[in-house]
Amino acid sequence: MTKGMEIRAQIDSDVVKGLLILNGGGAVALLALLPAVIGKSEFEPLSQAILWALLFFVFGLVSALIHNRLRRICSLEYETYQYNPPAGKIFGIDLKQPKICFFSIALMWISLGLFVSAGLIIFGGGISTL
Repeated sequence: MTKGMEIRAQIDSDVVKGLLILNGGGAVALLALLPAVIGKSEFEPLSQAILWALLFFVFGLVSALIHNRLRRICSLEYETYQYNPPAGKIFGIDLKQPKICFFSIALMWISLGLFVSAGLIIFGGGISTL
């Protein structure tokens, strides 16, 4: 493995760790806050927002884990074809990379999107509570 490939592999590993920390940390923070607001009528919008955001964080964590697994399979695909694999197709659309790599990258962005969405849900619940 070349030095550049090692550096990129380390960066990719750090991205997965970051996604796990973002979504996992968000879930833990909300779980710590939930007992203080649940069951209190004045905090009902916030309680509902917390529960929805927790669901988004869980899906964000699952997306990050699946992304990491597919990243490994993608790497094997590149290695199998001496780092020049054939491009994939989805619904007749030509991709620039193997299909498994496309799904891996999509799940990475989905995980990040779920984190941002959860934050927006909490913000909306907080505003509604005020």
